[in-house]
Amino acid sequence: MFRANSGQFVIVVEGRPGVSGAPVGTSLGPGGDGRPDLQIQNSRDMGNGSLTVCDTGPPSQGGGGVPGVWPPNFEASNSFVTAALQDFACRFDPSVSATAPCTILDAGREPSLVKPMSTAQFCNFVAATAAFPAGENILTVRLRDVLGHPGPTVQIVVVVATPTPTRSP
Repeated sequence: MFRANSGQFVIVVEGRPGVSGAPVGTSLGPGGDGRPDLQIQNSRDMGNGSLTVCDTGPPSQGGGGVPGVWPPNFEASNSFVTAALQDFACRFDPSVSATAPCTILDAGREPSLVKPMSTAQFCNFVAATAAFPAGENILTVRLRDVLGHPGPTVQIVVVVATPTPTRSP
């Protein structure tokens, strides 16, 4: 469980080769099946939950959020799920990798992986347009290898603090 004071924070996903031994795929864009190698979904709408894929700009230019998927679903024939996976993955930083991680874990301020055995890292600095709603959010994630085999599914509960109303004088 991860607790956040606001719906904006950094999402970090790391992985390493699985049973096949093939390297972790690192494509954030659609592969041959229309899906990215990083497959992540939230149980609830993020931002305005827009159904437009990769509408990452400001709201004034049509920017929006990511639709929620509940219950978690990776069914290959489900076009809604495919679009939601594309929409979430395109918000991750394409310049982040195991050799150029986004995480800094020590006083030396050197970027490093959270888990040293990882061979891939993905980071999303959650924008205001795709902020997590207050309350419980269940993130479900899996990675594919370069051969297209999905790895195990993992989940984390993200609890975003409910804002305390302020009193008017």
